[in-house]
Amino acid sequence: MFWIAWAVVGIVIWGAMNSWMTGQVAGNGWWASLIVTLIGSWLGDFLLGDWLWVIAGFNIIAGAIGAIIFNWLWSLVRKKTE
Repeated sequence: MFWIAWAVVGIVIWGAMNSWMTGQVAGNGWWASLIVTLIGSWLGDFLLGDWLWVIAGFNIIAGAIGAIIFNWLWSLVRKKTE
């Protein structure tokens, strides 16, 4: 159940961030962006621990924070390389 909560949070944050930053959900390099967001979601949960809203052992708030930060950093890296 942990993995389902992790994947849902990562995909929702990825879709929201990409549509907000690029105006489209799946643009160029969307696979890399999705993977980076999922890694950020997992690391956010791992590093920030269990506090506030935990579902199936996954911290929703910490996962969302990690996913947002990693997606934002990835967008900065992509802008520099383009």
